[in-house]
Amino acid sequence: MASDRWLGLFFVGFAVLLYAVIVPWQADDLGYGFLRPRTLPRVLAVAIGVCGLLLILRPPGDARPLALPWGRAALFAGVLAAGLLAMTYLGFGWVAPPLALAIMLLAHERRPLWLLFGAAGMPALIWLAVAVGLDRPLP
Repeated sequence: MASDRWLGLFFVGFAVLLYAVIVPWQADDLGYGFLRPRTLPRVLAVAIGVCGLLLILRPPGDARPLALPWGRAALFAGVLAAGLLAMTYLGFGWVAPPLALAIMLLAHERRPLWLLFGAAGMPALIWLAVAVGLDRPLP
């Protein structure tokens, strides 16, 4: 239980570092588009901090994870690396939907509505947030 609180403290500190140092250093503060480029990273940094704070205040207990299946983890990493490589040549619009579907199938998701939303809806929302909201190009 103490390790959960230490991990929560780490995430709170990491969120503060993201919010106060890394995001202002790495993201432009330009005034065009619907969202400023710093807005979404800062919202996500706050979310990480809140989750870390919850981990400090209400640790989950003494649950021990099962052994990590290394082959499965390597397969996930390989699919992600191949998807990112393909995205540099084919672009986000062509690669993101099949990549999302492949990751969901590897995670044993079999519900058709979830697969449809994950493979079509999430790439569309990412495109909408980045290309339209932030007015930034996707690969």
